[in-house]
This record gives sequence, C-alpha cells and structure tokens, in this order.
Amino acid sequence: MKLSWIHRTRRTKRVSRQDAMATIVVMALISILLIFLAGNIRTLYSLGRELKLIEQHQTRRLKAAGPGTNALAITNPAGGQPAQE
Repeated sequence: MKLSWIHRTRRTKRVSRQDAMATIVVMALISILLIFLAGNIRTLYSLGRELKLIEQHQTRRLKAAGPGTNALAITNPAGGQPAQE
C-alpha cells in the first residue's frame, strides 16, 4: 500500500512540473507575439504619419504649379499647313 502511494506522489510531481514548464513556454510565446504586435503597430503609425507628410508636400507642390489642363495641344501636321475641314 505504501509503495503505491509513493508512486502516485512521484507521478503527480512529474506531471505538475510538466504543466509548469508548458505554462512557462506558452507565456514566453505570448510575450514574443505581443512584442511583435507592438512593433508592427508602431511601424504602422509611423507609415501613416509619413504618408500624411508626403500628401501635404504633394498638395503644396501642385498648388504652386498653378492650374493646368489635361487638354491636348493642337499642333500643325507634318506638312506645316493646318488641316482644313
């Protein structure tokens, strides 16, 4: 009787150690994922700020260029005479 009790106690300690190790491993993995997530959020925020800055520069540049049209310029044909209808 006494031997079976000792055997159960050793098995319980072994299982509890394995459970503790598994808990530590899972916590380490979660920590790594949280660090990765924080880095990605920071990078995304920086990219958003940079995009706003580029948009502001482009808006200023286009305002300084003045109004332009997308109409094609009419040029003379290769012969030098304007085309008549």
